[in-house]
Amino acid sequence: MVSALAGTGDAPPSSEMTIHAIGNTDARLISPRVHRDGRGAFARSWSADIFSAAGIDFTPVQGNVSFTRRRGVIRGMHFQRDPWPDAKIVRCSMGRIWDVIVDLRPGSEQFGQPQVRELSCESWVMLYVPPGFAHGFQTLTDHVIVEYLMGERYVPSAYDGFRYDDPAVAVRWPEPISSISASDLKWAPLAGRVSGFGSNDQ
Repeated sequence: MVSALAGTGDAPPSSEMTIHAIGNTDARLISPRVHRDGRGAFARSWSADIFSAAGIDFTPVQGNVSFTRRRGVIRGMHFQRDPWPDAKIVRCSMGRIWDVIVDLRPGSEQFGQPQVRELSCESWVMLYVPPGFAHGFQTLTDHVIVEYLMGERYVPSAYDGFRYDDPAVAVRWPEPISSISASDLKWAPLAGRVSGFGSNDQ
């Protein structure tokens, strides 16, 4: 089942950011207040105080950025295994993407269910992805830039993922697929190796 990113339990309003819950998950949509004038626009992309007031325990330790040339490209799905699960804040600063997160925490009410949202440079909306979630996206335009604030350092031995078409999750992608990296096509199925997805469970 695929759910749009929306929910209840919104954080108290802030003058610079509005934070909305996503279903019954710990993920959040973050809408910054955009100040516009004749020069263009300005918005706050991070605030430790606002996040803390909203009950989000997140401290950035690393920043990443990706550039994708073509529409229809899929990047993902990626996550880091315990004890280094990686929370992140994702924003699309050029173009548009179909952003997908999946809760991989056993026992979670939303376990294994894709949550989806379009992010774009026009909307300014950002996505907070909690630890224990997989993340990926498909580009909806050419020339896309996606920026990430990471709550955990990259740990190669813990880096993991699953294929875009893994039947255990069944993500629906909106565009014909134009490209996927060889490494993202090599991920083994979730069933049998990740707790909660089948044959390795008791």
